[in-house]
Amino acid sequence: MNHLGTIELKTDRLILRKFKETDAEDIFNSFINNEEFLYYANKEPRNLEQEKESLKDIDRKYENKEYYNWLITLKNGTVIGAINLNVDNYNESLEFNYAIDNKYQKKGYMTEALNSVKEFAINSLRVNRFFGGCEINNIASQRVMEKSGLKYEGVLRNYLKLIDGYHDMKIYSFINKIDN
Repeated sequence: MNHLGTIELKTDRLILRKFKETDAEDIFNSFINNEEFLYYANKEPRNLEQEKESLKDIDRKYENKEYYNWLITLKNGTVIGAINLNVDNYNESLEFNYAIDNKYQKKGYMTEALNSVKEFAINSLRVNRFFGGCEINNIASQRVMEKSGLKYEGVLRNYLKLIDGYHDMKIYSFINKIDN
C-alpha cells in the first residue's frame, strides 16, 4: 500500500477533512450523541468537555501516514458525520467505519462519502481489499455499501457486541485486483 495519511477529499456536495480541536462543539451538536450512533458504536453519551478532550492533540495523530479519519461536512461547513479506516498492512486491507447525523440520512451523503474514500483507497493507496460491515438489521447501512459498489460477502455470526448483547454482522467488500 502507498500510505498518504488523511488528505482532504471533495465530492459534489461534501468535503471530507481532518478533524480539528475547534470542531468539538459542531460534533457534539451533530451525530456524536444520536441514539442510533450510540447504539451501533456501543458508546455512552458524551458531554461537550469530553468531546473537546477527545480532540485534544488530534494533529499529532494525523502525523502518522497510516491514520485515516475524516470529518464529513457539507460544502457550507456543516458537520454531518465521520468516516475512518483501519489499516492491515500485511493483507493490504482497509476496514471502514462511518456515522452520519440522523438529520442527514436518506439523502445519499454517506454513499457519496464512502465512494470518495473507496476511490482514494483503490486509486491512491493501492489497497487490495476495502471492506466494512454493519449489524444485520441495519438496512440503511447495507444500502449505503451496496450503492457504493461493494459486494455482500456473508455474515459473521455473533460478531458485533452492542449494548444489548452480541449481534450478527453483514460484511461487504471491494477487491481491487478482481473487481477492477
